[in-house]
Amino acid sequence: IGGGAVAVRSSAIGEDSADASFAGQYETILNVEGDDELVKAIEHCLHSIQSVHAAAYKNDKKSGEAVEMAVVVQEMVPATVAGVLFTADPVTNSRQQIVIDAVSGLGEKLVSGEATPDHYVLDRSGKLLEQDLCGSKPLLTDKQIQKLLKDALNAEEQMGFPLDMEWAIDSDGDLYWLQARPITTLGADL
Repeated sequence: IGGGAVAVRSSAIGEDSADASFAGQYETILNVEGDDELVKAIEHCLHSIQSVHAAAYKNDKKSGEAVEMAVVVQEMVPATVAGVLFTADPVTNSRQQIVIDAVSGLGEKLVSGEATPDHYVLDRSGKLLEQDLCGSKPLLTDKQIQKLLKDALNAEEQMGFPLDMEWAIDSDGDLYWLQARPITTLGADL
């Protein structure tokens, strides 16, 4: 590979549309190093389109139409903290609240359910409405929270709909956006 560890991620056509989020249906392989391991990871990711759970979800959401798979190879971010951000609250359906979940290290611990996150709820102006911490200190600084909010609201404005976004922050404090997709589970804004 030449540049260090990479992440191999699925990128199926229609994978994350306004009607369906295939989050977790296809494989993502992290910390891949070396050409042989990269080839294996790409093949594994491509074959995940044929998994039983992905096929069942696809049939439910897409009426059985064929799906084509590609992969994205991204440089691994040596994350000290990572997580997800929703530009609308997926639980309450409020378009006025932003939800941030953060874990130490890689975000895979969060999406797999391995770690309980710090949980932050903000209004769109950036005011902190709720903060539930797992440790004695917050994983995110106020400055990092505001940077996440600003970037996410900008992305939402450009895309035109509420987003579910994955992010990571490295030891230098640099923020990396890893993925963005529509929130497909929103009902009416109560």
